[in-house]
Amino acid sequence: MRPYSQPRIAVHCGRLLTAFSFPIRNQYRLNFHLRLLHDDGRRRLSAFWAPTGGIAYSAIEQEDSHSLLIRGGFMRQSHSGFFQLLPLGLRIQEKIEKLLDKHMVKVGASKVSLSTFSTEDLWEKSGRLKKGSSELFRLQDRKETKFLLSPTHEEEITAIVRDIVHSYKELPLRLYQITRKYRDEPRPRQGLLRTREFLMKDLYTFDTTKEKALETYETVRRTYSAFFDEFKIPYLIAEADSGDIGGNLSHEYHLPSQKGEDSVISCSSCSYTANEEMATSAHISTARKSLSDDIDPSKSISSDDPRLNSTLPVDTYLLDHFPYKRWFGVSKDRATVFVAIYPAEIEDFTLPNEGWRKTELNPYVLKRLSKDLDLRVEHHAGDRKANQIFREFFDYRLPQSFINAYLFEQGRQASRSSSVHGNEGNIAKPEERHRDDNFDLIKISTGDACPKCSKRTLQVQRAVELGHTFHLGTRYSGPLKATFAIDRASRFEVLSTEDDDSFLPSRGKAHMQMGCHGIGVSRIIAAVADFLADAQGLNWPRVIAPFETIIIPAKGLESVAVQAYDLLRSVSFDGDDGNNGKDAKENILAAVDTATVMGGIDVILDDRDKSLAWKFKDADLIGYPVMVVVGRSWLSKSPGLVEVQCRRLGFKKEVRMHDLRRFVTALLDRL
Repeated sequence: MRPYSQPRIAVHCGRLLTAFSFPIRNQYRLNFHLRLLHDDGRRRLSAFWAPTGGIAYSAIEQEDSHSLLIRGGFMRQSHSGFFQLLPLGLRIQEKIEKLLDKHMVKVGASKVSLSTFSTEDLWEKSGRLKKGSSELFRLQDRKETKFLLSPTHEEEITAIVRDIVHSYKELPLRLYQITRKYRDEPRPRQGLLRTREFLMKDLYTFDTTKEKALETYETVRRTYSAFFDEFKIPYLIAEADSGDIGGNLSHEYHLPSQKGEDSVISCSSCSYTANEEMATSAHISTARKSLSDDIDPSKSISSDDPRLNSTLPVDTYLLDHFPYKRWFGVSKDRATVFVAIYPAEIEDFTLPNEGWRKTELNPYVLKRLSKDLDLRVEHHAGDRKANQIFREFFDYRLPQSFINAYLFEQGRQASRSSSVHGNEGNIAKPEERHRDDNFDLIKISTGDACPKCSKRTLQVQRAVELGHTFHLGTRYSGPLKATFAIDRASRFEVLSTEDDDSFLPSRGKAHMQMGCHGIGVSRIIAAVADFLADAQGLNWPRVIAPFETIIIPAKGLESVAVQAYDLLRSVSFDGDDGNNGKDAKENILAAVDTATVMGGIDVILDDRDKSLAWKFKDADLIGYPVMVVVGRSWLSKSPGLVEVQCRRLGFKKEVRMHDLRRFVTALLDRL
């Protein structure tokens, strides 16, 4: 505080709050800077809570999109895996929800709101309680009724429709909701990408026949493509595994990102795209080295062949002359051991001289062969227990001579072990051996051959899953008994298209054919932020930007900025093409006076008491698609000019005020 010569007090008038000062004991003056609150209906940053900060930029070596979302005032973390959205983040979320509403209406879906709580009894009936118990938030009320916080709502929506819909006349039915979901994620990470609480859109469809359900599925797929097209950024649609949700047909919608936990394989020469769990490649690569097909390991052991003799075990020869790898997995009940045998090196056609590359196992291939495989546990070769069944799988690149030698050596080792320990009955032996031309056990790499067009143009990309469509069939309607009365005239149609267990001839009923289709709203925020962020800050596509345009005035030009605001928010105005600056400005004011200030461009005015440089950096951090600067050019040139900037498109140009709306609209249409 500093001495002040004369007592002074400033007050606020009406609803406009401003800075004021008053004397303390006639010696010191206190300055108070209050937020400016306006009631003129215009969006102003002085009255909008956008608390940029929270993480110091200097404390971050390489700032990622999650840090930008926090520093830009979009959200804050409350607990591990839980986030609170602030006004900027909430505006993005609400715009995504409105966009989803728009496209769900197009498929004839009605919106519902289901409770977060579900009962364990319902999940027990569907068979999912035991499978997903480790990731469920479970609780009991005072009456010891067992509840859970729903990570998905298939059981609840099926039970509701089962109790209300009883006839084919009430189908098809399409219902959707946008609600919070919960999953007890063991290791939340990467901000909104892997959380314990998240917002999702779920669409549930109910049809009378499988044929009609598949038609609905294709309709939803087209709708999802239209939804993601609105973002005007590249995305991938991949064939996918249905996992624990169920069904036998599904597709995933991915946004390429190094933060992604999924690998998507796509072909640049054709339309083939699949996730890592479902992808295959054309079988044209070979292993690095093969044994001669004329080698008979049973004879070579005792022969005089210098390559193989009694002092050189066959297994040693194989390791020296044919590098291979083994992977051991175990079933969920630990009764079966899975053994994958595959080459250690294969041809790499991406290298200049077509060299060799080290291989990795693709465990999802084994998962497709046996749903009982537990990929969370890797079995150790020495952990052999009595009565365990061994299932061995050989990669298609392995020649039969290698397999013969390998099996001979495995049998010899088992014989040696039983003779030494005298416990042949407890030795685990292979019960099943599989070798098929379709067993491609090696993880796909960029440059492998496409299974559809056979060109070596496969690409492996890390990606974030944003949506998933499932054809469920009777996965839930069966165990939860969601049936409907069949039209007598269509009984033959149902019998000819449905599975045997979906039709109940004695009762004249059939199980409903279902589909479920999800989109992760929270994930979209994080994934899009990561995809478009640059060194200066975030960048939002127009369709979900918190505000489409920000207007930044220099000091003394606030009234001109208000004119620009009203012009962008108003209906279109062609203005006067003359060169008279005074007339142009008068025409602008006349247009604003008569325009209906509704619809138009989503604008916010930065009228905060900060320097232009500070406002520019703040606008770049938040990521407004278009920036309008009212500065020196308005005063120094006739007619007055304003500057329009678009960082994402690298656009910067001074335009006349009456051309402003046209220029801004043209830029936004590209974003």
